[in-house]
Amino acid sequence: MRSVIAGASGDIGESIARAFAKRGDDLVLLYHSAEERVQALAAEIAALGRMVIVKQVDFACAEATEEALASLEKVFGAPDVLVNAAGISLVAPVFDTSVDAWDRIFSINARAVFIASKWAARNMLYGGKIVTISSIWGSRPAACEAAYAASKAAVESFTKSFAKEVGSLGITVNAIAAGMIDTKMNACFTAEEKAAFTGELALKRMGTPEDVANAALFLTSDAASYVTGCVLGVDGGL
Repeated sequence: MRSVIAGASGDIGESIARAFAKRGDDLVLLYHSAEERVQALAAEIAALGRMVIVKQVDFACAEATEEALASLEKVFGAPDVLVNAAGISLVAPVFDTSVDAWDRIFSINARAVFIASKWAARNMLYGGKIVTISSIWGSRPAACEAAYAASKAAVESFTKSFAKEVGSLGITVNAIAAGMIDTKMNACFTAEEKAAFTGELALKRMGTPEDVANAALFLTSDAASYVTGCVLGVDGGL
């Protein structure tokens, strides 16, 4: 399969890219920062004998995102899979959240998903699959995460609506609501805060990027051909 991973330099995006490469996918790795990390990932994927294209994209800029995606059509062809894994977080009270910060959260977490998903669906052959990485906060918002939670709620609503629009084309559209995953994004929480959170979970542990990657493998496989418009919780039993 031909898969495009947006946000491939993040912990979850990297794990998904690695899992897809082991499955046998050719890959496009879209990233904004951490170039050395994504280049090392690309080398690892190429060593498996897979085609890999690396492209830097400013997901906060609509025009840059559209141009980057359009440029892929000649060198990569029609994608079979798109994973939207690019995202940023913000932990701050509403009163301390500026309009610029709110807009940046939405431009990367929600608008870029809209742009990439629309591009992928227009170019996919029958049977394409789109997966977006969301968060438990999309449906269970917490204090001091209003901007982040709202952006993920938007993604989940978009997922359900777009799934209905493109289902007749054989395209499935799903999201993964990740819980407390051991990533750099969650490094802002103290060990005590993490312990308090995981203590409330059925599995009593933080998740790993590989846990999320396994869910992405399922949702982009033939085993999930009858699953669409779904928000799959990977949250340890929250």
